Amino acid sequence: MSVTGLFLSSFTTVANSDFLLTWGLWLIEVPGMFLLLLNGSFFKTIYSRIAMGLLALMMVGGVFKIMHWPYGNPILVGGCIGIVISYLIHFLKKPIKKRIDYLKLTWVIVLYIGAVLRLYHIIPRDYRILTTVLMILALMDYILPKIKNKTLFE
Repeated sequence: MSVTGLFLSSFTTVANSDFLLTWGLWLIEVPGMFLLLLNGSFFKTIYSRIAMGLLALMMVGGVFKIMHWPYGNPILVGGCIGIVISYLIHFLKKPIKKRIDYLKLTWVIVLYIGAVLRLYHIIPRDYRILTTVLMILALMDYILPKIKNKTLFE
């Protein structure tokens, strides 16, 4: 789906071809995020509850932005930076760090700091491909050893 959208937006003048690209990227990242969250150690810590609260704060900031009320941007920025700090503290407290842990940390940093930079129009929307690439790498690092050991569906 993403490749079709990318092809259409690059080589044709089809209207709304970016829609296919955006949804295709979303269909890679969201299930991947849930797969890694449910099988990782972050969900079992206090930091996940902090991150959930910060996500709720970000939703409030989104409502503020939609309603054009003041302080929408600072609320969103505070939530994004808070999630990065929360995950960073969780990462630093892990006794054993594997390559997948570094990939997930990089994904979180690129996603949320990129969202802040995008919010203030400092970087273009195209940065989103970086988060998708990092998610694909993390999923490959998670899934390929399980396929090799024949433990993927256990």
